[in-house]
Amino acid sequence: MATASDIMTTEVVSISETATVRDALRALDELDVRHLPVVDERREVVGMLSARDLAARGRSQEALAQPVSEVMSADVIVVTPATAVTEIIDLMTENRIGAVPVVDNDSHLAGIVSYVDVLREAGKALSDEPSLSS
Repeated sequence: MATASDIMTTEVVSISETATVRDALRALDELDVRHLPVVDERREVVGMLSARDLAARGRSQEALAQPVSEVMSADVIVVTPATAVTEIIDLMTENRIGAVPVVDNDSHLAGIVSYVDVLREAGKALSDEPSLSS
């Protein structure tokens, strides 16, 4: 059974909880990603930002200057490298989220699993199945 460690992106970029919304928007745009884990000074996951969350905030100078900690989802759902992909799929669909941070035993960010990673894994699994028309 595949686990988070099998499909996660390990070169994940995170953003500090003290960064501004402007910084987060720039990072999302430059990296061409839709989700950013938010970490504290110990690199522990304290929240999650999505492009959708930030789009809802508007682009006023006041909104752009807000710290990420004021707009992030603080009730972030995290998984470990050993979490089964099927469990990750359940978490993502039940909570209507597009990504989950992967944390190590010390709660430090180790990676991220997004819906793209899950779909890529599903595509591999389906292409490995024998064809029913054979």
